[in-house]
Amino acid sequence: MLARRTTALMPGLDERVDLGRIRDLRGRGSHPWIRRVFLTILGVGVVVASTGAIGQPTQALVTGGAGARLRVEVPDVLRGGLLAHARIVVRAARTISHPRIVLGPGFFEGLQVNTIEPSPQSEASRGRHVVLSYAELKPGDELVVYLQLQVNPTTVGDQDTTVQLDDETEPVARIAHTTTVLP
Repeated sequence: MLARRTTALMPGLDERVDLGRIRDLRGRGSHPWIRRVFLTILGVGVVVASTGAIGQPTQALVTGGAGARLRVEVPDVLRGGLLAHARIVVRAARTISHPRIVLGPGFFEGLQVNTIEPSPQSEASRGRHVVLSYAELKPGDELVVYLQLQVNPTTVGDQDTTVQLDDETEPVARIAHTTTVLP
């Protein structure tokens, strides 16, 4: 009865179409379960990422010497396409006439630097490293530099995010760091 009425409403519809199979999804018993399993797997990934297990929590690394104390906050693990930030804090223990912050190549090869605040007086390169120059620091002065970063979506693997503080070309403090970028 249903097939005839549908045929009357839709001329040209073959009467051999099993409308009960289409309406009641007979023969597709496993399809909803396949969808549910797939969505559960996606949901587990979202929950794990939201807990920070594979996210981008920053780690504070600190080193000090006779000249200054250097603190770097940078993520250990990132995922492609995400925005991130890094914070570099320099506290001078002596006068640093020409403070230079030397950034590892990973900041620019696998990541994009969107903003550097405060802006350096000048920027230069030293091989694959980028050198940011700032004004003189007196004992007790603090320089805080913020980097706003974005991970290139095609970047995967370890990136050298080492930060070094120099007084012109003389090293004062250095923090070696590697950031891992997940797909």
